[in-house]
This record gives sequence, structure tokens and C-alpha cells, in this order.
Amino acid sequence: MSMNKFKIYYTDPTDSKCYSWDCDTLSDSLLLTETFRKNGMTFVTMVSENVNSVGKPGVDSIKDGVCPDGVAYTWMKRRSQ
Repeated sequence: MSMNKFKIYYTDPTDSKCYSWDCDTLSDSLLLTETFRKNGMTFVTMVSENVNSVGKPGVDSIKDGVCPDGVAYTWMKRRSQ
């Protein structure tokens, strides 16, 4: 059983009530989300909590070229002309 859980929320336009559905895999969640939308459900959205997420939640800052954990930040975006 996967530790990641996915939840799909949607509104049924026939009664204007909000419902939810649980899935264990990302592929099943995407398929179900698409199915709800094709069947006329509104406000369809999918959320998840990834227990294997890397790092702390939120955004860390880079100061003077160093990450908060002391590792040098050397990545640079290069654009081709």
C-alpha cells in the first residue's frame, strides 16, 4: 500500500454539493479527475500529501550563494540565444 494519498474533490452540478474520492496512485487520481470533468462535474481538483517530500515544507532562501543547510548553491539557468 502506498504511503502517498490522493484526494479528488468535485461539485456535482445536479445538487451543487461537494464530494470527495480517495485514490492510492497518481495515475488513478489523474484518470478519475479527467473522468469527473468529462462527466460534467465542476470545481474538480486533486490534492496530495507526499510523505517522501524532500526538504522542509515552504520556501528556503539562498543568501550569499549558500543554502540554509550550508551547502553552496551553484545552479544557474542558462538561456540559449
